Amino acid sequence: MTQKPVTQKQDSDAFVKLVTASGLPEADLWKAVLESAGIPVHLRHEALATVVPETVGEIAAVDLWVPRDQAAEAMEILQDERVEPTDEDEHT
Repeated sequence: MTQKPVTQKQDSDAFVKLVTASGLPEADLWKAVLESAGIPVHLRHEALATVVPETVGEIAAVDLWVPRDQAAEAMEILQDERVEPTDEDEHT
């Protein structure tokens, strides 16, 4: 799977968008898996899912961002855990 990472500057470290979860429970699970492997994860767009947990579709989506230099390892971990990114995250 080839991805063109979207970068974000945070605390002077480059983070890239790794995957988009369909909601906060899924994002929290993926975050826990990655953090247990020592990979820091930042969630984006989780605020609405927290306020309105019944939200579905694109409005419930939560992006997971990881350090650029750990993105390949993070993707491999998620694939090993049978976690697949949504179609919108697969960049060619």
